[in-house]
Amino acid sequence: MTTAGHETESWIGRTVHGRGGVKLGRLTRVFPSDGGGPPTWGVVKSRRGGGRLVPLDGAAAHGERGVAVPVDRGAFRTAPVAPDGEPTAQVRSDLDRHYAERGALAAAHERQHERFGGLKAGASFFGWLVAVGLTVLLGAAVAGVAAAAGVSLDLASSPAQAAGPPPETVGLIGGALLLAVLALSYFGGGYVAGRLARFDGARNGFGVWALGLLVTAALTAVGAIAGARYNLLEQIQVPAMSIPTTALTIGGVVTLTAVTLASLAAAVLGGKAGERYHRKVERAATIVE
Repeated sequence: MTTAGHETESWIGRTVHGRGGVKLGRLTRVFPSDGGGPPTWGVVKSRRGGGRLVPLDGAAAHGERGVAVPVDRGAFRTAPVAPDGEPTAQVRSDLDRHYAERGALAAAHERQHERFGGLKAGASFFGWLVAVGLTVLLGAAVAGVAAAAGVSLDLASSPAQAAGPPPETVGLIGGALLLAVLALSYFGGGYVAGRLARFDGARNGFGVWALGLLVTAALTAVGAIAGARYNLLEQIQVPAMSIPTTALTIGGVVTLTAVTLASLAAAVLGGKAGERYHRKVERAATIVE
């Protein structure tokens, strides 16, 4: 990487990229150093409309229309707002302290991630337990409300057995409720896994979903081999809405596919949300007051 010199004047208007290639905004202005040397600070205007100062020491051209700076997104978002005129000595001092603290935090975060990051079996397991508990509670609540309303959510029932709405409507309602129950449950499980693991929330959220899939497949296999007496899924009825498996229809396949993908996406998003909590705590410790 080349050190920024007087050529930084020609970078005005370019897109600024931080660590990891993330886009920070557009470079709108540069300021020289106190001694009149090469520009050391630049104003980057993000899509949110605010302009913030970033260091240009160590910056380099990034492609034909980009500039790369050694700044992470968190440091940029919490940096002091760019003044209308040239930054004063006090502002420069605050900026130096801010980016020094953020740099130390980023380095510490990388070391911690290298040591403690990755898929954590314990976090995924306890996240899965939370997902199971939420599935039981939400499934029971949905089934209770449906029973009170006189609507059957048994997707395996025949038209002659179904009372109330047409079977097509029942299947649509049951599938939507099943999807919502499992999505909310796995989001909660992924969130717990992300909070426990602290790093790689998406990966640990996936671990929650994968563990749930493996346990469900194992229990289903045991029930199929040993008989209905040992089918725990049917005995606890989680959730209390059944999908036909003897003669799986196109609608059943679509429902199962949608439920599987929705629960996977929810678990991953929940894991990222759980991890984001720790990033907020770290950023709050470095905000310049």
